[in-house]
Amino acid sequence: MKNRVTKTCALCLCAALAAGTTGGAVLAFTGNKEKTEVVSEVEKSVLAAPATTAEVPAATKDETVYVLAGADGSVQKIIVSDWLKNTLGEDKLNDATTLTDVVNVKGNEGSTAGDNGSRVWDADGRDICYQGNIDSELPVDMKVSYKLDGVSITPAELKGKSGRVTIRFDYENKQYETMKIGENEEKIYVPFAVVTGLILDNDTFTNIEVSNGKLINDGTRTIVAGIAFPGLQESLNINSEKLIVPSYVEVTADTKNFSLGMTLSLATNSLFNEIDTSFLDDFTNLADMMTQLSDAVKQLADGSSKIHDGLSTLLDKSTELVEGVNAISDGAKKLKNGASELDGGVGQLQGGADTLAEGLNTLTANSDALNGGAKQVFESMLATAQSQLTAAGLTVPALTIENYESVLDSIIMTLSSHVAEGQAAQAVAAVKAQLDSYNEFYTGLQNYTAGVAQAAGGAEQLKSGVAELKNGSAALATGADELSAGIDTMKGGLPALIIGVTQLRNGAESLANGLNEFNEKGVEKLTGFVDGDMTGLLERVKATINASKNYSNFSGISDQMDGQVKFIYRTAEIGD
Repeated sequence: MKNRVTKTCALCLCAALAAGTTGGAVLAFTGNKEKTEVVSEVEKSVLAAPATTAEVPAATKDETVYVLAGADGSVQKIIVSDWLKNTLGEDKLNDATTLTDVVNVKGNEGSTAGDNGSRVWDADGRDICYQGNIDSELPVDMKVSYKLDGVSITPAELKGKSGRVTIRFDYENKQYETMKIGENEEKIYVPFAVVTGLILDNDTFTNIEVSNGKLINDGTRTIVAGIAFPGLQESLNINSEKLIVPSYVEVTADTKNFSLGMTLSLATNSLFNEIDTSFLDDFTNLADMMTQLSDAVKQLADGSSKIHDGLSTLLDKSTELVEGVNAISDGAKKLKNGASELDGGVGQLQGGADTLAEGLNTLTANSDALNGGAKQVFESMLATAQSQLTAAGLTVPALTIENYESVLDSIIMTLSSHVAEGQAAQAVAAVKAQLDSYNEFYTGLQNYTAGVAQAAGGAEQLKSGVAELKNGSAALATGADELSAGIDTMKGGLPALIIGVTQLRNGAESLANGLNEFNEKGVEKLTGFVDGDMTGLLERVKATINASKNYSNFSGISDQMDGQVKFIYRTAEIGD
């Protein structure tokens, strides 16, 4: 009885790790895209584990950490996507996060950041989905190494080579708690299952083998899926002579003109968080727990089938996306051409405005001389009239531009009242008529020069305004050109997107089949390897489960929330 229960307990742990939401997340990236709507929607509908606690929290945090790595596994960037599930429809959600550059990716709800990473979201009853960046050490470190014909080689050197190649993924678990086991304080690692997936072209790779995994060949490609449990052997203190719990995945194959697409790996501890450790207090209940875990693996396989259906829908919608991008591209080109023509026309307008302003300024500069000359002529005519009237024996006050009309009108009226002076009155009237005629010209000249000055001021304003318009039209032309170039780049990437989605759809179906086989063969095989002290093993099992439950996030979580977290690693391509 003791031996059977010991083996069942070990099987329970390994199956729990293997079943931890591995199916869909291994296929979470498409092509070179770092973030897609497919990831979040598939994870929400399939991968999120249902809550089993009796007391429902106000909100839960489902966190996915995307690790963009080089071909050797070196971390280049970490992007964290958090989904706050507003279980009770709260107006405010109290969150905590160490992320920077936080962006709400599913709505317009705002947030207020506080001290020590606290953040309050204005949820208004809705879920919140946001992303951000972080620069922290990952709980599981992944290294990828390569050998060609048994000799270590760098990814860059391996490109285009031929021979027997070995690709090894080593995982180091760095997340642990120090717990009391018996009388000793020991490290208990958070139990992560790491599933790594590759898609290999059969024209490039033959005679493929994988440790701790499965190969699925569809005729043109071979899907490779391997699984490892870093830190589990140490946590359970399993005798390596009886059972080696893998902490790496190794792929070997014959290669011709080597190239390798991206690889995807998922690390998760989520299924351990759902295990009730009270089962371990009664050995007779271990068989029921084993059945429960086996059912969970089957459910995960069903979830992978749902991912396949979702990706099929996405593939159908990709055609509509291509048509939409093509239409946007045509519109962007028209905008680019129109902006260029507008910029050219504004340039011509600017030249005309400059010429107009220059000409009016020249006229304005001569206005004072012109007005002065006309005034001088007017005053000369008045002096001549003054002399003629004085010579005729008339006493006349000094004539000015302002008073000549009233003075001469008075003289004409006085002379007209005497019949004998009628001829003299006509002579004075003739002089006044000449002065009136010139006065009309003089007044018109003043109005003209004033109008020229006003027009010159307006021309300067027009010149300034056209200059600003030219700057704006030039910026518009540059922006339209950049927009058109960017859309062309996006358009060029669409074929790769469709190919990637097609591969992911095929891979999801194959992975579901692989999980079913893993449940049938891998789980049962593990029961024959574990033996030892049952009490000590149970203590370690409980400690491992508790360590898993205590680790629910990577970037921070509020005390008011429950959470779960998974890590998706994507390595860079080697070759084309």
